[in-house]
Amino acid sequence: MSRLLSLTIPSVLFVATAALTNAQSNLLQNPNADLQSQFWRAYGRATVESCSGGTPCFVLRDAGYFFQDVNLSNDAIGRYALLIAHASTERVNPDGAITGLPALYGYMMEPGQGTGGNILNYLQSQKISLLNMKKDDWVTLWGIFQVPQGTGRIRFFLSQAERKGVPQNGSAARFDDVGLYLFPTKEEAESFVNTAH
Repeated sequence: MSRLLSLTIPSVLFVATAALTNAQSNLLQNPNADLQSQFWRAYGRATVESCSGGTPCFVLRDAGYFFQDVNLSNDAIGRYALLIAHASTERVNPDGAITGLPALYGYMMEPGQGTGGNILNYLQSQKISLLNMKKDDWVTLWGIFQVPQGTGRIRFFLSQAERKGVPQNGSAARFDDVGLYLFPTKEEAESFVNTAH
């Protein structure tokens, strides 16, 4: 388990309310940093900078992170949440350590405001933090998770992975085209990944 994400994230809340319209509606607000960091909470070295083609993107250094909460309606229960983003890194460790690599992360949470609410599920998988990234290449990170009973919100993190004993060195993890989508089936979510990204 030492190669899995080990992230320390305080329980603070920023709520971005989203209505469920259809499976292809991105539930995140400001998913491409066009409005700088509006609708996102930033911690540590988390900024918006100019990336490829001169367009803005989210940039993390030294374990900084962004997050956004999305409130869900009752009809989200049982559906499949897709967390997805394009990401690149300035750092690839020769020994394959994950420190500094971009990673998506999330919580399924009970309804609530502020810092309250229990975490029902922790959202992480191998495809959310790729171990075989090449420096400065843009890749797609994604994960699909069924929404359990009792979920009222999803907390979506843009983060940097860490490995015990491997310190951050200030290199950047970049994110663009960030998305949170809901689908009736896992197969539809996978099809969306294959066609849209």
